[in-house]
Amino acid sequence: MRYLKCAALLLALALSPLARAANDTNDLQGKPAPDFALKTLDGKDAKLSDEKGNVVVVDFWATWCPPCRKSLPHLNKIASDKSLAEKGLKVMAVDAQEKADVVQNFVSENKFTFNVPMDADGATMKDYKVQGIPTTVVVGRDGMIKNVFIGFVGEKSVKALDAAIESALKEPKPAK
Repeated sequence: MRYLKCAALLLALALSPLARAANDTNDLQGKPAPDFALKTLDGKDAKLSDEKGNVVVVDFWATWCPPCRKSLPHLNKIASDKSLAEKGLKVMAVDAQEKADVVQNFVSENKFTFNVPMDADGATMKDYKVQGIPTTVVVGRDGMIKNVFIGFVGEKSVKALDAAIESALKEPKPAK
């Protein structure tokens, strides 16, 4: 019986918010988003600081990650939503250290149209303190991290991300 109580206590502690990594992406919320300059899957430049004045969803993912595979259709949906784009939404689906041909095949097979910057050496993931994928960051028009989402749990995650995007899009553009 004592072992069951101990196991229950350990499980409760492991699931508590205090148990999250002491130094993960959540620690960046409310702070300036680390800038990055990456090459996209199609060979273009993607630089976060070039998007100041827009709301940017930065999603870290990989083709081999089951929760990422579940989250990407919604990411593609928001990336291709013209009304959100007109309001200033940009999506950067940053691939986590995979070979370009693997990513290209996956993106093509799934008919994804979002922008795919390639974090070939993992430096951007390190700057964002990514401990697990998917990790999704909403960067406000002012360049500050508004929300961080780690993992994907279906409709609950979709609703939370959509609400965060809508909130960030309501903020005024910063003065130049």
